[in-house]
Amino acid sequence: MKTILSLLFVLQTALMFSQNSKVIPGDKAIVYFTRASALGGAINFTYFDGEKAIGRFNGPKYMIYECDPGEHLFWVRSENKSFVEANLEAGKMYIIDVIPKMGAIKASVKLVPVDKNIYKMKKIQKLLSKRGPEPFSESELNMLQEEMKDVIDRGMENYKKTQSKGKKIPELNPDMTIDNDDLLYIK
Repeated sequence: MKTILSLLFVLQTALMFSQNSKVIPGDKAIVYFTRASALGGAINFTYFDGEKAIGRFNGPKYMIYECDPGEHLFWVRSENKSFVEANLEAGKMYIIDVIPKMGAIKASVKLVPVDKNIYKMKKIQKLLSKRGPEPFSESELNMLQEEMKDVIDRGMENYKKTQSKGKKIPELNPDMTIDNDDLLYIK
């Protein structure tokens, strides 16, 4: 009986680790967009890489976005828009935490680049241990891209206005990497 329980524990641990483990192609970068808070759970947020729609979901979920290394403008849309300028290295993983905020009249969102050395990771780790990433088919993303044409134009205008006013835009720097061990939830 002890042997069977031990075997089940090892298998469960391996399964949990494999859900969170991500093999990174050497010529790509990976960004986790995590929404660990249940606040405003019914409200969809739409995610973008510059002028490209990359996903949409509500509630406490996450997605894994594989992209080319280099400079990116990640942003999310709800009642507002929140931007992160990123400079990603090939073969590396990063996290952007998606923070919903509820106001008296509307819901807003804030993107926060995660520096694992100073950011509280427990909520993110719990989220990753409970479920897999949100999948998006190419046809879903193509439909989303078509649906969001006007939103993308307004979002890029909003970004340019924000820049021209000299407002600080959060940055995801090349050294803000994570590895698979950082994703594990340990009680």
